[in-house]
Order: sequence, then C-alpha cells, then structure tokens
Amino acid sequence: LAPLRASIPMEDDPELKAMKQRAERLLTIAYDPDESSRIAAIDQMSRDIGVDVRATLNPLLETRLAVFAGEPPSDVNIASRLEPGEQITAIAAYDILVAADMGPPRIAPDAIRSALAEHIQGGFVGGVPVHQLDSQPARSRAYAALAAEGLVPPEPTPDAMAETLARHSFLRLFAEPSPAVTDAALKAMRSIDLRVGLNRTLDLFLDGMSLASIYFLAAIGLAITFGVMGVINMAHGEFIMMGAYTGYVVQQVVPDHTLSILLSIPLAFAVTFAAGVALERLVIRWLYNRPLETLLATFGVSIALQQLAKNVFGTQARPLTAPGWLDGAWVLNDVVSISYIRIAIFVLAGVFLAIYLYIMRRTRLGLETRAVTQNPAMAASMGINPNRVNMLTFGLGSGIAGVAGVAIGLFAKVTSELGSEYIVQSFMTVVVGGVGNIWGTLAGAGMIGFLQKGIEWFNPSNTLAAQTFMIIFIIIFIQFRPRGIVALRGRAAGD
Repeated sequence: LAPLRASIPMEDDPELKAMKQRAERLLTIAYDPDESSRIAAIDQMSRDIGVDVRATLNPLLETRLAVFAGEPPSDVNIASRLEPGEQITAIAAYDILVAADMGPPRIAPDAIRSALAEHIQGGFVGGVPVHQLDSQPARSRAYAALAAEGLVPPEPTPDAMAETLARHSFLRLFAEPSPAVTDAALKAMRSIDLRVGLNRTLDLFLDGMSLASIYFLAAIGLAITFGVMGVINMAHGEFIMMGAYTGYVVQQVVPDHTLSILLSIPLAFAVTFAAGVALERLVIRWLYNRPLETLLATFGVSIALQQLAKNVFGTQARPLTAPGWLDGAWVLNDVVSISYIRIAIFVLAGVFLAIYLYIMRRTRLGLETRAVTQNPAMAASMGINPNRVNMLTFGLGSGIAGVAGVAIGLFAKVTSELGSEYIVQSFMTVVVGGVGNIWGTLAGAGMIGFLQKGIEWFNPSNTLAAQTFMIIFIIIFIQFRPRGIVALRGRAAGD
C-alpha cells in the first residue's frame, strides 16, 4: 500500500492512474491496519457494482461456526446466534459438541445392537431376556445396565443432551475481527446488491428487447403475407434461410465484410422478392381463400427448398461473418452489456418498420394493397389489378424475410434448417399481436421476446423448457384474447 500510494501523485497516464487509485481503495479495504481508513474506503466503494469490489467485501463477511462453554468472550465479532432446535437441530448441535470434545458421543443404533450381541449370557443381556430385545425401549434398558456395569460406554440420555446444550453457546463469527468494519461492509453489500438487482433487471430488459427485435424482423414479412393478405405461408422460414445463404455467397465473392454485408442486404431482398413472386404466381394465386390447401402447398415448398439448400450448400453450417466494427459488446458495467450485432439488428428492425409504414401509408402500392385487402371486388372496379397487387405484396413480404435472414445469420448458424427455427415464433408473433396490424406484430414480438427471456431467467440452463412454457402461456392468452393484443376494427375485423 505505501509504495502504491506514493506512486499515484506522480502518475501521468490518466488510465493507469485510475487503475492505481481503484487498486489502492480495494487494498485499503482488505489490508489497511487503520480501521477508520478501511471504513472510509468501504463507504466510498459502496456504490460500485464491480466484481472486484464484491470480491473484496465478501471475505470480510465470511463466517465460521464456533462453540463456547457458557457466554462467548466480548472480543469476538458475532454474526448470529444459533439456537438448538430453531436455527440448528438439537442433534446437529450436539454432534458439533462431540466433535469439539465437549460432550460424550451418541451411540449409533447399530453400535448398540453389536454391543448387546457381544454381551449375551444365558439368554439375557443386562438382565433383559434376548427375546424381548425387539423394541427400542428394551434395548435401551439393556444397554444402560451394561453401561452401569462399566462394560460399554454410557449413552447420553435426551435430558443429559439437553442439559449439555444449554451450557454452551453456538455462534457464527465473522472472519473479520472488527465489528465496525463488518457493519460498514454489510451496509455496502446491501447497497451494491440493490444496484446489482436493478442492473440485472436492465440487462434482462435489453435481452428481451434484443430477442423481440429478432422476432419482429423475422415476422414483419409474415405480417404482410399472412396478416395483410391472409396467406398461410409455411415457406416463410425458407425465405429467411435463402437470405442468409445469399449473404454467405456474397461474402465468398467480396472478402471485405463491411462491403459484403452492405451488398447482401439489397441482394437478399432481390433474391427472395423474386422467389416470393415466383411462389405467388406458380402456387399461391390458385389457392386464395383456401387456407388448408395453401398451408399444405407451402409446407411442401418449404421441404423442397430445405432439400435444395442441402444439395447446394451441404449439411454443414456456413459462416456469415459480421464486420469487425460489430465485434464485441457495448458494456455499461460488470452486469449490463449487449452485443453490437444485437444493437444493429434492433436498428435494422426499426428501419424496416419505418419502411413498411411508409410503403403502406405513403405509396400507391400501399394504398392499393389496403384496398385489395379490404374489398377486392370494389378495388378491381376502381381500376386496380388485384393479381398484380397480390404478387407485389407477397414479393415485398418475402423480400423483407430475406433481409431478416442476413441479420439473423450474423449470430446464428446458417444451415438449411435456419428458417424452421423461426417460423413458429413468427406465426406466434403475428397471431398474438393481432392479424393484419403491424403495431400488433411489434407488440407481439415484444411480448414473446420479454416473456421468453423472463422464463429463461428462472431456468437459464434449459431454453427448450422456456419455449415450452411460453407456448403454453400464449395458448392460454389466445383463449382470452383471440384477436390478439391490437385487434382490428371495422369491416376488416369482421372479414
């Protein structure tokens, strides 16, 4: 401590000086011989939630079990008293006394039976017939008689054990001898634990927002094809997969990761837009208003696209590497952090929400889409081509799914099953939020993301269980609110 303190005023490097000052405070807490200096350092660090601070304070609050005959001496630092029969069982307390050679040991039942068997004489043991030794009271009488003759060690009676316990004090003592220091450390740890709890809540909130943005990005395309058009597209997950593989192919051609990602986003949109238009023209257009046939047909397309991806790219996971500036995480403190990739996905989700709102509310395509959705016959009579609008709308939803695939591929394994991992969550997001409403999709993504992270917080080692409980909760939720969080009103709701 002395040379460290002497070096601080002479330190020119601000970062190194801050590290020295922090080390000096922590070493003062742990080792300074002056009690007032330690307490002042503890008070100064009581608002710091760093792991090193908690690691310094915890040893001061460590306790050990101690037993004293009578009352404890006045110079010990007592953490708590243990009353036999309350904070500790009487048997456990007595065993502690036996281990400290403060009382005669209890005799185990097996040892009593062995001792009785060794002292059988003429069919009697200690004056008790052998045939009567089938009960515990008889065995105790026989053993007491042998102990009175000095043939076996005496067994303490319950009254004797209680008397022995009453003559002793059972305590938990702090390892730190100074009560003032431990009081200051306890106060500081309570303050730190409160701050840690609040920061963990913030960290859980950021994790929930991150997962919600991923689900929203995956579901926003489905919100168009299913929510607006009413088409149950089971191949939506495969459009996400196609977008991720598009990003992988671009990175093979363009080694610069930043440039490749910037190129991948519009190219993935174009590829999946074209694939969506082809699917709508070849399959979907013949199955409007026939949901079961649409579900079966798109499910078959989903299987075919997965197998095609396996044939082209193989079954091994392919890397989609994020740019260097997305490496690492934004660290607020030792508790709260969020990766830059998750932040980028959150921003991308916000951008596509704005793009969707602009298209649907400020462009002719959006106006025509809303018109065809509400009343196709009336829209057609006003000169709108419903077939063209359906084709472009389905292509738009598929293209956004491709962009979502690029974003998801930055942190997930790019395989042919990538889309199937998000299709269920995407449908749940749209249905729970409210079919046909983008704000409902956003609310549904938030609800599912926060709910899943909240369940995982209670059981972080079992993500599958968290998803199972989440699905059960959503099933119950839909029973009470079948139209979702943000329900449509008017003619669209009736349709």
